Amino acid sequence: MSDLLETHEDGVAILTFNRPERRNALSAAMINGLVDALHRLDADQSVGCIVLTGAGGAFCAGGDVKGMAEGGSLTGGGRTFEEGVRNLRAGM
Repeated sequence: MSDLLETHEDGVAILTFNRPERRNALSAAMINGLVDALHRLDADQSVGCIVLTGAGGAFCAGGDVKGMAEGGSLTGGGRTFEEGVRNLRAGM
C-alpha cells in the first residue's frame, strides 16, 4: 500500500498521508510523492482545491526521525549533509 494516497471528487483532490503506524511521519518517498503530486495537481484545471490529511489518529508527526536513525534520509540524497539540505529545500 502507498504511503501517500490520492483521490479526486468534484474538483477536490485529497492527499492522505498513509503511515498511521508512524503517526504519518514523512519519509523521503512521501516528500517526493507529495511534491510531485502538488506540481501535477497545480497544473490540473479540473482541481480547484487540494486537501492534505492523515490516516489514523494523527495528521503528521513531522519528519521520520526513527527512519533517519535507521539509515533513511529526508535530505534528498545529497552526498554531504549540506547538499542534502539544499536538495530538500529546493523540493519544498
